[in-house]
Amino acid sequence: MAGPSKKKIRLSNAVDEDDEKLDSFLQWCAKEDFQLNPKVYVGRQGSCAQYGMVAHEELEEGECLFKVDKTAVLSTETTEIAHLLKKGEASLQSDSGWVPQILALMYEYTNPKSRWRPYLQLVPDFSELDQPMFWTEDEIEKDLCNTGVPEASKSDLTKMKLEYTSLALPFIKKHSHLFSEEVHSFELYKRMVAFIMAYSFFEPVSDEDGQGDEGGKSSLPLMVPMADILNHIAKNNAHLEWDKDCLRMVTTRQVAAGEEVFNTFGQLANWQLLHMYGFAEVWPENIYDTVDIPMQVLFDEAKLAAGPADVQLLEEKWLFLGDQGVVSEDGSFIAGMEGILTDEEVYESFKVLCMTEVEFREHQEKEGWSDSDSEEEEEERSLSYEKLSDLPEAWRHLLAAAARCCMRKYRNSLQENEQLLIKENWEKLSKRQQWSLLVCYGQQKLLNRIITSCLSEES
Repeated sequence: MAGPSKKKIRLSNAVDEDDEKLDSFLQWCAKEDFQLNPKVYVGRQGSCAQYGMVAHEELEEGECLFKVDKTAVLSTETTEIAHLLKKGEASLQSDSGWVPQILALMYEYTNPKSRWRPYLQLVPDFSELDQPMFWTEDEIEKDLCNTGVPEASKSDLTKMKLEYTSLALPFIKKHSHLFSEEVHSFELYKRMVAFIMAYSFFEPVSDEDGQGDEGGKSSLPLMVPMADILNHIAKNNAHLEWDKDCLRMVTTRQVAAGEEVFNTFGQLANWQLLHMYGFAEVWPENIYDTVDIPMQVLFDEAKLAAGPADVQLLEEKWLFLGDQGVVSEDGSFIAGMEGILTDEEVYESFKVLCMTEVEFREHQEKEGWSDSDSEEEEEERSLSYEKLSDLPEAWRHLLAAAARCCMRKYRNSLQENEQLLIKENWEKLSKRQQWSLLVCYGQQKLLNRIITSCLSEES
């Protein structure tokens, strides 16, 4: 379930016919009528990770690779303890909504007679599953500072401990004929959370189901055997389609013989991929990579650039932007591969911060509405990197200053990280250090593009 290393794929020396766990899983899939396409091969050979799916014949766009009946999906409704989870539903409610599914996985994973035994023996491989939640505090705080990962991992662990002690553990104690506190410990709970994060799927829901907006997702994660063996890249060539009674993995374009079949986990930045799945993509392959510029950083840089007499006015402007819902204390502006993604917030923030006092007072009276807010101006708010050089000089200098401030918060500079990416240096790094480097480097490249785009006219 990992992402590719982006090195040329070479055939593994492993002989899959001798892989008993894989063979048992494939026999189980055949028994469950997964209808695996004979043009694809599941195993180690040709895969960028431990296992994967490779086409050994050319596949056409829209071709079905396999079908999974919904009864074979491991969920709170199909597990052997479904009736107990249903009965205890009210006592298992939490913010994440995952507790029932985690308990189901804990039970099935430790049950030698589980229907999903061949599947759970193959995945998850906890020697391969290595999200930052398993790293040391030093590794997270130093190697991933300023990326968003430390905060997300810390939040996960806090919620996990609370949910285990207050919800899961009482359920485990109540059903001691099926569970054991020693076996079904917090450590196993944590590993099941990691399993769900890295391998689960969420069924899309629509208004027709009465469960949310079109394109939304169900709250409960589902474990879909075979689908979770496919690895991820942003430029995927297959995706999972949901029907009433089954799920199908379908190609999204033509796939050549010998090419690996990749699913996608969604439009996720590298820091999100590392946080949830334990890997990152090489720059610039992840077309969904992003970097955050904390709103507070922009405000701090604005105050540094202003004279002492202007600080009070800036604070008034910032409070006004907060009241208008444009900025917040913990909010961030986000830049992606093509430009600023939060362009409305950035545009409005710069417009207000750079107003004269007279302009600001008039703007206040109109509660944020200006006569200049025409359709033409709305179109100009699209802040691609190519358009940043067209912004007023004061805006560009402030945005570049905020990006530079963020740059300084990484452990290494952009130039130092470029040196680490050289093969002889890269190979000396641990796997965790390599993933951290890819996350930091991608974000630094985006920040650098902001800086160079803002100051391009002056160079």
